[in-house]
Amino acid sequence: MTHIAPVALLLAATLALPAQAAVTYSWQQVSASSSMPTGLNLELAFSEEAVANGALYLNIRNECDIGPPCIDPQSSLLSLRYWFDDPYVGGQHNLIDYGYRTPPRNYYDRIVMDLTFLAGGLVGGSIFASDGNSDFRMVSQGALFSVTDANSDEPFGCGVEYPDCSGASGMLVAAAREVTEVPEPATGAIVGLGLVAAWFVRRRQFAGASKAAVSAAPILIAAS
Repeated sequence: MTHIAPVALLLAATLALPAQAAVTYSWQQVSASSSMPTGLNLELAFSEEAVANGALYLNIRNECDIGPPCIDPQSSLLSLRYWFDDPYVGGQHNLIDYGYRTPPRNYYDRIVMDLTFLAGGLVGGSIFASDGNSDFRMVSQGALFSVTDANSDEPFGCGVEYPDCSGASGMLVAAAREVTEVPEPATGAIVGLGLVAAWFVRRRQFAGASKAAVSAAPILIAAS
C-alpha cells in the first residue's frame, strides 16, 4: 500500500499529455461577384505543427457509407466549415462541416488542399471540399484566393439560384495568434487518479489505527 500514491502520481504524469492547439484561418472577402451570393464564410483550423511546417498537402476521403476504415487519420486539418449566410431569415446554406476524425455530416468528406503558410498570418494555394451535397474549389495567386467553382443540391446559395457560382475573391487570415484548445482526456484522468491515491492513503491510515486499537484491547481488560 505504501507505493500507491507514487504510482498514481506517475500514471497521472504519463497521462498529462499537452493539449493540441489549433490556428484558425477565416475568409476575409476582398471583392464580390454577381454570379455568387453574398455572405460567403470559410473557416479552417490547422494544428500548430502543420502551420509551423510551412506547407501542407492533404487528400482526405471519408466515405463511411462504403464501410470501415472510413476516417482519415491525419492530424493537420482539425476542422473545415464553409457556408453562405441567409441575408433574410438567417441560417446557413450549403454548409460543409468537416470535423477532426469524426464521421461525415452528409454523404462523405472529400477534401484536397495544397497550401503554403505565408508570413503575416496568410495562406496560399488551392482548396477543394465536398460533402456530397455541396462543394467548392478555390485557388490563389499569392495570398489572394478566387472561387473558381461552387455547387450545391440546395435551392439557395450556390444552388439553383446561382448555377454558375464563381468569382468572389478574398484572403484566408489567421486569428491574431489566438489559439483554441482541442481538449485531451488527460485532466479528468489526473483528478481521478489523485482521488484514488488519497482514498488508498486514508484507508491505510484507518487500517493502522484499527490494528492499534485491537492490540491495545487485551491490555485494558487485564488492567481492569
